[in-house]
Amino acid sequence: MAMTLRLPAELESALREVAEEERRSLHQTVVLAVETYLSQRETAEILADPDALRDLAEAREEVLRGDVVHGAEGVRALLRSHHAS
Repeated sequence: MAMTLRLPAELESALREVAEEERRSLHQTVVLAVETYLSQRETAEILADPDALRDLAEAREEVLRGDVVHGAEGVRALLRSHHAS
């Protein structure tokens, strides 16, 4: 999607400075800034959701117990064992 973005001069100047420091194009810098913003919003939504936090805590405990499978073959084996029982 193509778009025109009008920024205040000081914000445009700061973006150009960051782009130059990081050896990125202005376009790449703006895309990265938007992606970062969206990611932070998603994280804030998860942190505000008690059910999501509880699910994450349970998943972390399962990983610490070693209750995980690795790779496609591990998933297939787990599915076979569930179908057999």
